[in-house]
Amino acid sequence: MDNTQIVKFSMYEMEYKGGVTESNLPLILFKEKYYEQYKKLIDDCFYEMREALNIRPYEKHSNSLVEPKRLKENTYLLLNDEEIIGVFSFFENEIGNVAVNSKYRRQGYGRKLIELALSNMQKRRVSPIILTVAKWNKNAIALYKSLGFEIAKETIVEGVSTKDTAGNWTFEFTSTGGLALR
Repeated sequence: MDNTQIVKFSMYEMEYKGGVTESNLPLILFKEKYYEQYKKLIDDCFYEMREALNIRPYEKHSNSLVEPKRLKENTYLLLNDEEIIGVFSFFENEIGNVAVNSKYRRQGYGRKLIELALSNMQKRRVSPIILTVAKWNKNAIALYKSLGFEIAKETIVEGVSTKDTAGNWTFEFTSTGGLALR
């Protein structure tokens, strides 16, 4: 059995070209008490894509293994009491790691999260506002286009999935085509 797999897939960088966006949702910075819930949400949300693109491990992505103290710097939550509805991160001028709890999907929360991110970035006069998305993710691309994003760049990214002697997989990007992938 091969312990290393090269993975290639297409990604889009999308740039916001819409108008001023307003959101009255609260911007709640990540708190460590939500770490386990956050990891599960990210794993659940991105599992199907990772499996389709053969990014191993399917169930654990490097983003879900980020230390809680680093998440406190740029990750925001949308909550229903103590349950995470969705998350996103800011990285300079980029919106990243947008994920909605499966219990809340198809209810407009993805749109609300992006509007919240856009509103806050516009208030800080961030420009241009970009995000990246796998070409595979047709639903997300349609959502982003409906919000005013346009495809600015398409590139092939490459990574390697490696299986250690204990049978655990890790994934690392080896080429991002100039995209700021995290």
